[in-house]
Amino acid sequence: MSMPQPTSSRALVQANDLAKTFDVSAPWLNRVIEGKPRQLLRAVDGVSFEIERGQTLALVGESGCGKSTVARLLVGLYEPTRGNLVFDGLDAHSVFKRGQEGRNLRRRIQMIFQDPQSSLNERAKVSYIVGEGLQNVRPDLTAAQREEKVRQALLDVGLLPEFASRFPHEFSGGQRQRIGIARALIVEP
Repeated sequence: MSMPQPTSSRALVQANDLAKTFDVSAPWLNRVIEGKPRQLLRAVDGVSFEIERGQTLALVGESGCGKSTVARLLVGLYEPTRGNLVFDGLDAHSVFKRGQEGRNLRRRIQMIFQDPQSSLNERAKVSYIVGEGLQNVRPDLTAAQREEKVRQALLDVGLLPEFASRFPHEFSGGQRQRIGIARALIVEP
């Protein structure tokens, strides 16, 4: 598995004029019958920033202003309507579409969702939730090796390894957020 080599002269993340528009129109037939036009929602329009290695960027704003949409654009969950994202010198959205190279890049970029209640599968044990990403990025690991990595990831975020056999509803909100953090960190982004 070859990873793209980091470039030292460029920002790690460069967002250039990112925009995302969603079509929130009624279904086509309803629009035709009722004579209504398409309705577009401009969630993000013209966002640009750079993040240097070792720096942190805080994206702050009121509810519904597009913060989560920007985050989803950065990790490749959404494709931009306009603009581009450069990650470590690579055009991220074009690389995301390429088989193994796209998987390698996705491994380097992880997202920790803001609401642990809705981002964790309540029917899955913590061991599965945290270790699921390893099955995709490290299929060479044995079950015992994955289990050990899950134990270590839980320790790294301040949770006891014994918690691996529990379900998310058995934890406080802060502990659930730590589970989400462990899930992101276990693939070593």
